[in-house]
Amino acid sequence: MSIEIWGNSVNNLSIVTMLLRIALSMICGGVIELERGKANQPAGMRTYMLVSLGACIVMITGEFVYYKFATGDPARLGAQVISGIGFLGAGSIVISGKLRIRGLTTAAGLWVSACIGLVIGIGFFECGIAATLAVYVTMGTFKRVEDRITFHNGWFSVYVQLGDISNLTDFYNGINALGMKIGEVQIFEKKHEFKGAVISIQNCIHEDREDVLGKIEMIHGVEKVNFIS
Repeated sequence: MSIEIWGNSVNNLSIVTMLLRIALSMICGGVIELERGKANQPAGMRTYMLVSLGACIVMITGEFVYYKFATGDPARLGAQVISGIGFLGAGSIVISGKLRIRGLTTAAGLWVSACIGLVIGIGFFECGIAATLAVYVTMGTFKRVEDRITFHNGWFSVYVQLGDISNLTDFYNGINALGMKIGEVQIFEKKHEFKGAVISIQNCIHEDREDVLGKIEMIHGVEKVNFIS
């Protein structure tokens, strides 16, 4: 089968092409989530797959209406998806402290996932696959570069598990002794029993993540410490 014949066959609105578009949109949504899952972000694989799938079937529906009634704009429904997906992305954004906002990348990923679903839904497979690869590289590879730059010069958050809440004083003193500063502290309790705390720290010593983590783990009373992405 020539490329031209293949292109015409997959762009015709049939049961086979609809299933192909739906399957491909779900795969692309799942691929984007793989990186977000590594970063332990709130939107899971099913969320990304459903967003991409929903956008895809909306675009297929727009194309179906256009062909069936020979009128209208097949992109009109897709435009509503692009503007309406914001509510889901906003739900993944968390404001922590005065200037700390988390979840923006996840929200942007959901929005792009919807756009990719629209692209695949209309049958532009090449663009959908290329966009999926571009998003995956942006979220994964560029994140390491961004983290390295921002970590050396800014604030980061850690989840700290201490032996007792009284060890918080030792932790504060230890961080100050290392030459770093403590910002916001969120204490977690269960049935009035101290479990741990999420603490914002300013990397004033401009060292790498591994070195900073090693020094924090040596502070008296620290049982476990994890960086929060």
